[in-house]
Amino acid sequence: MKLIDRYVSEVGKRLLALQGREDIEKELRSTLEDMLEERAEKAGKPADEAMEIELLKEYGSPDEVATTYNPHPYLIGPRLFPIFLKILKLVFFGVTIGLTVVMIIQLATQTPLMGSAVTEIVGGWITKIFSTLVAAFGYIVLTFAILERTVPDLGINKEDFEDKWDPASLAKEPHPDAVKRIDLIFEIVFTFIGLAIINGIFNIPIFSDIFRQFVPWINTVFIIEILLDIYLLRKAVWDTITRIVKIVMETGTIVLAVIMLRTPNLLTVPNEVLENIPDTSSIGVEGFLRISNLSVAIVLIFVIVVASVELIKAGIGLIKSYRRK
Repeated sequence: MKLIDRYVSEVGKRLLALQGREDIEKELRSTLEDMLEERAEKAGKPADEAMEIELLKEYGSPDEVATTYNPHPYLIGPRLFPIFLKILKLVFFGVTIGLTVVMIIQLATQTPLMGSAVTEIVGGWITKIFSTLVAAFGYIVLTFAILERTVPDLGINKEDFEDKWDPASLAKEPHPDAVKRIDLIFEIVFTFIGLAIINGIFNIPIFSDIFRQFVPWINTVFIIEILLDIYLLRKAVWDTITRIVKIVMETGTIVLAVIMLRTPNLLTVPNEVLENIPDTSSIGVEGFLRISNLSVAIVLIFVIVVASVELIKAGIGLIKSYRRK
């Protein structure tokens, strides 16, 4: 039965999970040996190599057999792939639009607009779009690969993305504390992208040394957000502990955003951008810096508003859940 031993070994090499591999190999070997013994009895002769080859050929290739034991033989499975594509398209569109706006600003502030300068700006735009999209794609794939393996049942089907409505759905009473899974997935993906941007992985040199002092706190909030969202995806409903964590996290976000709002010079403008802004420009260097700081203030105010809304929702949910009890 040397061929069976080698066959089992080949299947074992293709198993994704190390834990339980010995048990799987033992079970597979026992099954094949029993099948071979049964064939030998029917044939009325001892098992030989030809009989082993025939059995293994019928049983299937090591790749096919290993796939039946692997819980996740794919990186992103069919249940998550539709929403993966939706988020991928949304992120790619947003990145392209954002970097295009930056390029237009560079072209508008480049005076005089020489051919070599235009070529350099457009070439940099193409390079940055490519590198940023590749990095964003990697983070989105990583996020969904983690979800695929950490949340076995998301309650999301392909039908959830089709524009079909069934009147029978009105008869279903939704759980009062049920989470919105698709919203959580979007939140996890964009939080991962936010982590990448904040930590400079996308190579966007706009954050000053003052801003970097806040990065550990921002990372803490983002990581808590991701862990909470993954936990909620697995649990599918809010409870007292998760709502309290949400309230504490949103409160921390508001406090952090207010402190940052009161802190000047969070952004820095790269020297190559400042050099391209002539003194005769209607915007000027000082105007460009004021616009940058105003943009930061608008973003932080938006964060405060959103966090306040989430804080209120979590508080109301916590009160309602206590009343139901």
